[in-house]
Amino acid sequence: MSKKIHRIVLGGLAVIFLAFPTGSYAEDLLAVTGDGVSDVLSFEDLLAMPQSTVITKNDYIDDITEFSGPALKDLLEKYNIGPNETLLMRAINDFSVSVPAIDAYQYNVILALFSDGKKLTRRDKGPIWVIYPMSDHEELRDDSYNSRIIWQLTSITVE
Repeated sequence: MSKKIHRIVLGGLAVIFLAFPTGSYAEDLLAVTGDGVSDVLSFEDLLAMPQSTVITKNDYIDDITEFSGPALKDLLEKYNIGPNETLLMRAINDFSVSVPAIDAYQYNVILALFSDGKKLTRRDKGPIWVIYPMSDHEELRDDSYNSRIIWQLTSITVE
């Protein structure tokens, strides 16, 4: 087989595999990276963690909403990431924000997977939306915290 035909065949196979991803590839949602830590979690992995609920309102929603998902603190503790670290949180569109890990230890910050009982989708800021309990703490209603409620979260890296 000539090199040109070989490249065309391989290119065609790549297109087919990318068009029909395997279940495990499609399920990878959140990469966690830190000192000696590198892991990728699926929706099922996040759902298997203890779940927390936050009922709150923020600048990006009109009404008080019930969010649920694992507590960020539980995830950080799972990977031995302490409160003195700084987290770089990155979204699907490459937006990123630095978040002091202490936030997760001081407040019930969650990695919301559900909003009012419905699974979050990309269209409604999912599949993972970092939610702070803003209605419960006056100090969280500040612009500095508003920038930390990153939606469509894909990775958390210890800076």
